[in-house]
Amino acid sequence: MPSATLDGHGIPAVSSCSSFLHDVLERAEKAKSTASIEPPLTKAELGDVSAQLSALFDEVLKPSESDDAEQGKARRFAIFETAARELFSHLIAITPIESPQFIKVWNLLDLLSILSDDFCCDPALPLWLVEELLDSQTISGCRRIFDFLESRRERITARQFKQKQLVILRSCNELLRRLSRAEDTAFCGRVFIFMFQSFPLGDKSSVNLRGEYHVENVTTFDKPEPKEGEPAVEAMEVDSEAVTKEREQKQSLKAVTFDSRKTGGGGGEPLNADELYPVFWSLQDSFSQPKKLFDAAYFARFRGAMETTMTAFRALQAENSRQSKTTEEARRNLKRKREEGDEDLANAFNPKYLTSRDLFELEIGDLSFRRHVLVQALIIMDFLLSLSAKAKEKLATTKPHNKSVMYLEQRLTDEETKWATDMKRSIADYLKQGFEGPYFYRMVETVLSRDKNWVRWKVENCPPINLPTVSPELFLEAKQTAQRTTTSKRLRPAPMGSLNLDFLKDTDPEAAMERLKDRERYAVPELESFKRKIADDDFEIDMPTNNQTKAAAVEGKASKSWRALRIAAQNKLAAFDKLDDPEKIDAIFETQVDEEEQEADEVVDVEMPADKRLVVVAGLPGSGKSAIVGALMEKRPDVFGKVVRHTTREAKVGEVEGEDFHFVSTEAFNVMVSNDQFLEFGGEGEQYGTTRRSIEGVAPKVPVLEAPLESVQQIKDMAFSARFVTVKSPLELYEQRLNGLGTYSEEAISSLLEKAAMDVEGSDVVIVNGDAQPDATLLEEFIYGKETQQENEAPEVNGQEKPEEGADQEMKDESVVEERKEEDETGVVQETDEKEVVQEMEEEGGAQENVEEASANV
Repeated sequence: MPSATLDGHGIPAVSSCSSFLHDVLERAEKAKSTASIEPPLTKAELGDVSAQLSALFDEVLKPSESDDAEQGKARRFAIFETAARELFSHLIAITPIESPQFIKVWNLLDLLSILSDDFCCDPALPLWLVEELLDSQTISGCRRIFDFLESRRERITARQFKQKQLVILRSCNELLRRLSRAEDTAFCGRVFIFMFQSFPLGDKSSVNLRGEYHVENVTTFDKPEPKEGEPAVEAMEVDSEAVTKEREQKQSLKAVTFDSRKTGGGGGEPLNADELYPVFWSLQDSFSQPKKLFDAAYFARFRGAMETTMTAFRALQAENSRQSKTTEEARRNLKRKREEGDEDLANAFNPKYLTSRDLFELEIGDLSFRRHVLVQALIIMDFLLSLSAKAKEKLATTKPHNKSVMYLEQRLTDEETKWATDMKRSIADYLKQGFEGPYFYRMVETVLSRDKNWVRWKVENCPPINLPTVSPELFLEAKQTAQRTTTSKRLRPAPMGSLNLDFLKDTDPEAAMERLKDRERYAVPELESFKRKIADDDFEIDMPTNNQTKAAAVEGKASKSWRALRIAAQNKLAAFDKLDDPEKIDAIFETQVDEEEQEADEVVDVEMPADKRLVVVAGLPGSGKSAIVGALMEKRPDVFGKVVRHTTREAKVGEVEGEDFHFVSTEAFNVMVSNDQFLEFGGEGEQYGTTRRSIEGVAPKVPVLEAPLESVQQIKDMAFSARFVTVKSPLELYEQRLNGLGTYSEEAISSLLEKAAMDVEGSDVVIVNGDAQPDATLLEEFIYGKETQQENEAPEVNGQEKPEEGADQEMKDESVVEERKEEDETGVVQETDEKEVVQEMEEEGGAQENVEEASANV
């Protein structure tokens, strides 16, 4: 209500109200000594101000015979509003909002809120003053005012909200109009959230019932220039309208037409930045005006642009993954930035597009920018799929219809529906990749799934969300029905799960009792009995006699499968890990578990070492550790088990998943590192690591791990109980092996030879592999504890027998001569498989360029 128009403020009623407000604010300053917005003033701290104000009005205002109750109430509201506005204007005129004295304004608003809830003044009066305060302040001041509104939201909306909602909506919309959606994104979000929390869920004030789009939101970018020698197509005055339209259509098709063999729509090479630029920015026209997709030619161009963009994005991601830093380095950089105080800058987001051609490569190189565009594409894919035949059938059941957003005349073909579904899946797979990709996509998917529910609500003409209050009669009737249902003690004619007992009516009681004692009535059936029955049902489902028999077979198979799984859960629970498809449960009928138990029993019978700890066989690439470990596995397969490591590289020809390596993606590897699953890991580019679960999975055999030298210290730092064996080769032999491969430069070989010449520390034993045929005898003797050396020493054990002390020196000379003779006959004493050497080099983290870089640093 507007304030009363009075000739000056010398009227006793207004002066009395002003004095009343000053007195209450003085009490408020004593009750709330802090200058902060929180906590709000309460009625208990100020006293019964509503009763005091009513007594004041009764004293200074004399009732008029011509005034009724409503007029008297309006007169009081106007007088009090005049006094409140006068005090409010005085306070904001002399006190800046940053000053601690501005607490008087917050106290005044709290006081008016308490009085408005008790109907002592107009309910919207405090919000009118807040609206004026917002208009008088800068954006910085508005943030502080909005802090006050957010802290008092529950009090504001608790009572008499109908009289306040229009002022709240007007104030928020005016503030949004002043704010920049690009620079004040977070503040705009606060305003929207305040309105969402204030207004009821089913309020239709902001629902776009007519399905209008923001067609003024046009993204401008540099148009492609015509190629040299190609004349620009312009409409001539003599051309008819149809010819002009046809030429424009041909020109647009020529500008944004894509060959799948060139653009990558069918898996080809991506376009360069200059060619991709107009194609990429042309998508924004479809995102802002999706109704244009109803045109067949426009939809064809949109499909080509989407496929081309996705191909370019995949190529960018593959390139970035090769050049990206490790997860730990990224975390350290992020921590450093936060410590420098750049957190606000890092969290800032500008939704405005910079469409300059010079900035295009930088923009699409940003993962956040690509994700923002693909989220828009997901929204368009959902819009297209809502036009499919299946979606139209679902919408046909809704009544009443909002035809403005149903697009009844538009329908996607089966081929277009398949394309939209595949594109949506491709976008989803792309968003799941990268740093925190699965979390980001799960958040987007949650938002879009909820948005579909709101779309459905709008299609149904926004029916009321709040259910009507249940009448007392209906409540009592439901209560009585529930009581009758739960207190009934009568048995059902055929209780659920019970077997038929009609055979007891037979005249022969002995035969009836024998049938009652039949084992099939009380015993659990054998698991194998369901295998044949399920196979018969599968045959009937694949080749049904008619629809009735097929339906009965489907129902019967489901019942038998469920019962078979219940029985298998008692003694074959491990087989459930092999069930990928609930329709195929053949794995529970296999006897593999029994075979594994038999193998475990056989392992117990063989000669096991007393010490069953992990054995780590370490060495440089090409030292022959793979050959020695392989020989040990071949010699005693029932005693030793190889620990399979994880790697991020692709599997090579002949390598088997789970036997040679566990091949995982880089993202999965980083997640395992974050979850502390690795006992040791490392590598540049292609990473390798060993999990504790891989070691535990070898039991009851003795685990043997083949690892690079750097892994020894990592395992020791983790305080993991293990024994360590280092494999070395004589320098001359080692150099011959590396030169024989022909894949390493002289600098890389020199670096490896320098490492090989260093003394080995931290190993329990060092085995010198100098034989042409690697022998696992020395490693086997060490594991079984047959070594004679002390535990704390790291003796070098050669591949030749040591002569006893006091032996004839001529025997030594003959031995040396014989060795040199064998070397002369064989030429190069190197028969280690080149594949094993290369594999060892890769496990070392050793692509050739990494070794060369290490060599250059030395």
